[in-house]
Amino acid sequence: MTDVWRSGGLLVALVVGMTTVFAVAVTRVAAKGEQAGEQVVRSTCTGCHRIEGPVAARKTKKAPDLIWAGNKYQPAWLVNWLQNPDFKLYPVGYDFRPDRKKRHLSLTADQAKMVVDFLATRKDSRITEGVMKAGTPEQLARGQSLYREHGCQNCHFTPAASPKGYVGGTSSTSFIKLSERLNADWVYRFNLNPNDFEPDSGAYIPKPPLPDEDIYAITAYMMTFK
Repeated sequence: MTDVWRSGGLLVALVVGMTTVFAVAVTRVAAKGEQAGEQVVRSTCTGCHRIEGPVAARKTKKAPDLIWAGNKYQPAWLVNWLQNPDFKLYPVGYDFRPDRKKRHLSLTADQAKMVVDFLATRKDSRITEGVMKAGTPEQLARGQSLYREHGCQNCHFTPAASPKGYVGGTSSTSFIKLSERLNADWVYRFNLNPNDFEPDSGAYIPKPPLPDEDIYAITAYMMTFK
């Protein structure tokens, strides 16, 4: 019996040891990927995008901040988009400058994965994960009503049953495929107060501000956009 227990103990020790070694190896590979991604970002992306620093007005920047990209973007979508950036996130350009309305540069599959691994580490403590849930029918109806009432579609491409498949203005980011692109918790926190992330952006903020439950309803409705 003692030999059996010893054999069993040895087996358990081996399994635990192998699991630990594997976990360490995976962690090292992930860290290496993040480091390589950071190199790509700093050498290729930071000419237009900021990855650190205080909040700044849109008019002072060339492109959206990536400071909180880990909260904002859905990794699978971002990996694909970085390889094939044909979809324009800002129809007339982020900074409204015609001379910079060129196609976003594309990355290889390996580069895109490394970049997204690094950007996943760029997070903001003001954004709480797990807050947003799928909206109830009542919330979605309320959100749709408020979205239209406050004219959100005046600045944003919005999916619609129209010949083009969308309606809306071009002065801000497109909301087409929003549910595939952005994380709901980020959208909700941004909607609560856009100035916390992009002061003086021109983003419409109702006065007096809407109650949190209405912002939640609007966000839930937005997260149905395909």
